[in-house]
Amino acid sequence: MTDKNTEKVKVVLERMKKDETYGSYFSLVVLKYNREDFFKKNKSVSNWFKKLTNGKTKTGGIYNRDWFKKVDNGFHKKYINGNEIEIWLAFEGQSILNKTDLTTRILKLQPHPNYIKVGVQDFGMLKNHFSDLFETESSIEVFGNIKKQDITTFIKVINSNI
Repeated sequence: MTDKNTEKVKVVLERMKKDETYGSYFSLVVLKYNREDFFKKNKSVSNWFKKLTNGKTKTGGIYNRDWFKKVDNGFHKKYINGNEIEIWLAFEGQSILNKTDLTTRILKLQPHPNYIKVGVQDFGMLKNHFSDLFETESSIEVFGNIKKQDITTFIKVINSNI
């Protein structure tokens, strides 16, 4: 993971934590899988994520690719601990994501997680599950506008909210 990606993710998380001034919507997901089962069905977490966000699977008559166009920014991170893989996802956008739709889209992928928690505008989940995000040694992948923009854009945003 590059330092630029780390800084971008930190800025997005700090922006989300400011619930009084936060102007977008966010969704958080924590998933836990049996490591062996997960990698039997998926080459990597990035490959799994691509299936989720860019797949041709339909839910409610809408393809995943079209449904995820509502997401402006986000990231995913994996953490492997023994025989368990934990995946953290964060989505940010101008419209609220439907929790049931998001959960259904995740559960259509194989294998099914042993644990799933989805929070929409859930500031408690943000604090409880994402505060130690940078304490583990694994990569963070960013996507959307956060990936395309220069870090100075994000630094300006966070400094304007202080």
